[in-house]
Amino acid sequence: MKGKSIFLLLSCLMLICNLSYSVEATIAEDRMLVVDGQRTFILGLYSPKLDDPEELRTLAEAGYNLISVGPKVEQLDIAKEHNLMAWINIHPAIAKGGAEEREQSLRQMVNSFANHPSFLVWELPDEALWNIYRANFETKQFEEPKVIRERLAKISDESLRAKLAEQLEKAVNFYRKGMWAEGEKIVNQIWQELGEISPFANYSMADIERLKSEELEKLQQSYKLLKEIDPKHPIWANHAPRNSMESLRKFSSCADIVGCDIYPVPVHPRLRHSDLMDQTMSSVGAYTRRMQEIDPKKPVWMVIQGFDWGMLHGEVYERSGSEQKGYRPPTLNEIRFMGFDCIVNGARGILFWGTHYVPRDMQLWTDLITFAKEIKSLQPILSAEDCSQPVSIKQDEIYGSGDRGVLAVIKMYGGKPWIFVVNEWHECGIRYYLSSPVLVDGQKYREIYSQVEVVVKDNTLTYGIENHGVCRPIGPVGRVRRVGRVGHSNTSLLGDFAVRGLVFVAGLKELDSCFIECVLNCGEGFGRVVVGFDDTFV
Repeated sequence: MKGKSIFLLLSCLMLICNLSYSVEATIAEDRMLVVDGQRTFILGLYSPKLDDPEELRTLAEAGYNLISVGPKVEQLDIAKEHNLMAWINIHPAIAKGGAEEREQSLRQMVNSFANHPSFLVWELPDEALWNIYRANFETKQFEEPKVIRERLAKISDESLRAKLAEQLEKAVNFYRKGMWAEGEKIVNQIWQELGEISPFANYSMADIERLKSEELEKLQQSYKLLKEIDPKHPIWANHAPRNSMESLRKFSSCADIVGCDIYPVPVHPRLRHSDLMDQTMSSVGAYTRRMQEIDPKKPVWMVIQGFDWGMLHGEVYERSGSEQKGYRPPTLNEIRFMGFDCIVNGARGILFWGTHYVPRDMQLWTDLITFAKEIKSLQPILSAEDCSQPVSIKQDEIYGSGDRGVLAVIKMYGGKPWIFVVNEWHECGIRYYLSSPVLVDGQKYREIYSQVEVVVKDNTLTYGIENHGVCRPIGPVGRVRRVGRVGHSNTSLLGDFAVRGLVFVAGLKELDSCFIECVLNCGEGFGRVVVGFDDTFV
């Protein structure tokens, strides 16, 4: 009886501990997220199929570690079942009501979800700053004039109709020139002539600064409250690829993590998702730098393209011919380029949006899983600190203007350098010269995709990279003399694997136990294995 009582007591204590446990996330000095003490590079996905256990298992095993969920405990429970962390957008709690009502709703949200073991981060309303501009601009420029024209068409008095139509055209001409106050004054007079109260009275481009200030105040209040009642979880703001740096800085002051979404594939005259001069895939890197400039001390999480633009109009590439309109999904190599362009430019996380449009039997979905496996295999390296030594890169002159070119970052993992290189130039390959004191003369490095080896000379690694190309990653080469037993489901493997920052070549057989984590290159897809060595390896 006494034994049963002790067992029940221990069971209750374990249950209480499980219910009260919550993830604690902090931000390291180098802007990497630290989850329960472990440095973590974020690989996220919007809107997975939460009712599909097989999909969630696939995502988790591939390497995705963060998904979006709604403000429902059941959805967090589903994430926990598959060892996935989750984020929740606070928009439902602060969209309506006054300050007291918003505070009450936000407190209720925190009480409901903050202590859940799968919850990681709060997200501010998506693209909050740009949505103020978008809603007011589109309403005043397009929707309101359209409604007024419909009203005018019903006026029987031809002279009045002609007069008001002329006034409306004058107002629209002011709008086209950015003279909002003058145009809106005329439009207000038209509504008075019609004897109606404008259904768009709450919209104004002339008064946009006041509207921005009101939204900013709401976000500032929400941020302050969240930091007071839930200091364990960071707050993330995702911006649109728009707006001035001044306004972005103000709105980003309400977040611990910043970033933006950018979907540049393909270059298309009707898309222009990037409004920078650069419309190519390298705009992803440009926006990463732009987000980092907002606040150099905050992590940047970039949201990149996981869909075909035609899908937003109900068209699916490979099925209904969206390619005939010039749309198509990104290829695996384009996904790699966008992802590593973010990384080389300092991003501490990558998330994919738009995958809820993608049929799961489509090549794009397979490519997103393949890319995730590659990122998973590099998780210890990507989450490691950047090299503290000077790093410089030069390149041969090309026939283009070359306003973009080769960029690199060196990660220090296990005391050894790992090199990531991208070529942001879109027209041709480039020979580059990467120099740093951490590159030791005579050391061989291998580029994992191509398996080509290069030797460091004068602390410089010299190689080439194709247009919009990725070298992922380049690691120093060593040779294994003796291999211990390795844990993996396959008992006969041949491949390259990385231990403590080194790339080794070995034939692996009879693999069945585990000790030290390493990375196995299995060709197109990458999987994690755990390897044990005795003390005779080099």
